[in-house]
Amino acid sequence: MPDIVVIIPSLNVAETLPRQLAALDAQTDLGFRVVIADNGSEDGTARVAREWPARFEGIEVVDASARRGVASARNIGIRESSEPLILICDGDDRVHERWVESMRRSLASAAAVTGPLRIVRDGELGETVNQTSVPVAMAFRPYMPGCNIGVRREAVDLVGGFDADLSIGQEDVDFGWRLDAVGIEIVHDPGACVDYYQRSTPVQRIRQQYRYGRAYAMLYRKHQDVAPPPARLRTSIRWFWEWCRQFRPRDGLVAFGDPAFHIGRLVQSARLKTPTPL
Repeated sequence: MPDIVVIIPSLNVAETLPRQLAALDAQTDLGFRVVIADNGSEDGTARVAREWPARFEGIEVVDASARRGVASARNIGIRESSEPLILICDGDDRVHERWVESMRRSLASAAAVTGPLRIVRDGELGETVNQTSVPVAMAFRPYMPGCNIGVRREAVDLVGGFDADLSIGQEDVDFGWRLDAVGIEIVHDPGACVDYYQRSTPVQRIRQQYRYGRAYAMLYRKHQDVAPPPARLRTSIRWFWEWCRQFRPRDGLVAFGDPAFHIGRLVQSARLKTPTPL
């Protein structure tokens, strides 16, 4: 039995899942198996996974539909597996060919690992983020983006997995913060790179960023006793003013992603009566 399991939380990714599975087939290290945690797909995602002729150690599909949300799906995938090394990616991205090899190497001496994300928009490669270091949220604590996680099982058990109450986003940030809080260092491995595909239409991106902004406020409320102080209202107004000054019509709807995030943040902050950092 392999010592690595790759968990892929999945909801209606039948169209993109073959891209990720093909990338896993092309790994320099094939000593792993895949668990598809199906979060209630209605597009044949499970069928695509079961019929995939894997070069790695095989694919298992588990029912993760009891509760919607990527955090719950990841938790179920982890619970339904037993390998000591857990890698997590998404069904609509593409891991690089040395992703598993790099994760295995780093997890030999570390409990948590992440790596770079190469942004893909409209099929075109863009900038690479997290290229040399682990990302930090709210200038507070490090985390691992949910599409690029390597972690030892004992570390997951120590913090109790992902918070399923953060069902609309920021659950990966919360997970990283809780690891850091108990003294588990998140290590950066430049070889553990993932092509991170952005939403296919501007409207989808705006909706996603609005949801992430709401989740940001929920995350802050959970950690407000130790997290940085919230921003003043005039600071948020100044941000929107500066955005309006720099807005260029030729950028189109894509440019509205950032303000959508902050509108979501402010809306949820008002609902929770919890001001948040900018």
